[in-house]
Amino acid sequence: MRLNTSAGSGGRRLRSGDAVVYVVCDDGSSLPATQRAYHPNLEVAKRSDLVVDARYYLEHQVHPVVSRLCDPIEGTDTARIAECLGLDASHFRQAMRRDEDDDATLLGVTEESEMEKFRDCEEIQFLCKCGSENKVGIDQNCPGCNWSAVDDVAYVRNQLTQAVRSHVHHYYEGWQVCEDPACALRTRRAPLVLSRGHPVCPACRHGILRPEFSERAVYRQLGYYQHCIEKVVGPNYEELKPWKSYINSIVADSAYSEVNLEKLFAGLLPGNFSH
Repeated sequence: MRLNTSAGSGGRRLRSGDAVVYVVCDDGSSLPATQRAYHPNLEVAKRSDLVVDARYYLEHQVHPVVSRLCDPIEGTDTARIAECLGLDASHFRQAMRRDEDDDATLLGVTEESEMEKFRDCEEIQFLCKCGSENKVGIDQNCPGCNWSAVDDVAYVRNQLTQAVRSHVHHYYEGWQVCEDPACALRTRRAPLVLSRGHPVCPACRHGILRPEFSERAVYRQLGYYQHCIEKVVGPNYEELKPWKSYINSIVADSAYSEVNLEKLFAGLLPGNFSH
């Protein structure tokens, strides 16, 4: 945090360890809080256009403390506390839904239905080779020529490879979107201003940027492909096992939900130190 004027230090030379008093104010600008800090006596008291930014202190200092204190109380959550403080609770609700979903994934919760788990995933469909523009699911037949995906294992594997590469490419494009529906900014630039550990939207300056296609979304999409193929490939379909081994290898290579402790601590093991 820095003061906007040299008067903030009271004309004294500052040394390491000196304390500088400041308050974050609403000065009519759209600058981040780090550039809206003023000395309460030397600047705020003398300028009528400076008003203490109560929303900043409620959101960044009061709300986190009250949320931690009220966390054990049943029926309370961060969104409800934000409403009581007069803050916009919409992005707190969205953050809660993401956190709950991520926690369920990391803990391996199985109560979630297949429809709910894969609700945001793209269907696995292939263009039929008859030229009718019909898209056929992995366990369906073309309504025009009765062609089935199991009739051409190599073709379906190539189509599956293209679909996987498309999703991976989408992830590496690095698009981010503002969580505020009223803003909905879409950008690939990485802002330097952070709030709660996430980049602040440079357009509306209060929403948080989230990945359009996150690591978790890629992993879930691949898991959906794996789920669909495992339903089709059974003991009576030996010729389809290349599909299963291929998608299993893709999911295993992603390693999103696993941590290899042997590799993580390889440099700390006595036998691996170089002399």
